[in-house]
Amino acid sequence: MLGMEGTNFRLWSYMFGALIVLLLVWLFRVFILTCYANFFFIDNASKGADAIIILSGGKVTRTPKGIDLWQNSFAPLIFLTDEKQRNSDYQHLKISNLEFARRVAKHSYINNIPWAVIPSISGGSTSTFDEAEDTLIFAKKRKWKHIIIVTDHFHTRRALHAFKKAFRKSGIKVEVGAAKNDIFDATNWWTCDRGISSIVLETIKYPIYVFWKTEPKIIRNN
Repeated sequence: MLGMEGTNFRLWSYMFGALIVLLLVWLFRVFILTCYANFFFIDNASKGADAIIILSGGKVTRTPKGIDLWQNSFAPLIFLTDEKQRNSDYQHLKISNLEFARRVAKHSYINNIPWAVIPSISGGSTSTFDEAEDTLIFAKKRKWKHIIIVTDHFHTRRALHAFKKAFRKSGIKVEVGAAKNDIFDATNWWTCDRGISSIVLETIKYPIYVFWKTEPKIIRNN
């Protein structure tokens, strides 16, 4: 009888403890969710870099961020990565990253940006690891010592990890500039579909990038 009472007491204790934990999570949900998103966000670009590299996949947000860094003299050169065509039959209907960048600069009345594209060794990048490998070859030829990559804020930790893994024996310093958007940030990402999908995907993709030594074949097209 006493054993049964003891078991029931422990069960109620566990249930009460779980209820307290859930209550605390609910009360501090904004703080917890904000801290969680901030884990994926890095913005550590510093001046004195040889070049700014704008990664493919989010040109509407990444291009203006790259231009801002260039205008503020973080680096004298600015490059775009070469992205693989997704449908060659209709590619001519879509403007390239380079043409888009030029239009953004023109819209901002900036006409002297030295745009260039880093050539791909594989016919166009399909992942951040591809972009890192292409950039590494390009950077070594030019004897760069410091680069800044530009990508969306939610993608910064994974992108920086991929580049540092590719550049680990090169002696080249890699930093990242985080491009913000008008839809969500770390304080409200869980309130919209775009924010939820972005953070959930990073939750899945980042550990894979951590444990793979080279490009993980199951992750394609950022």
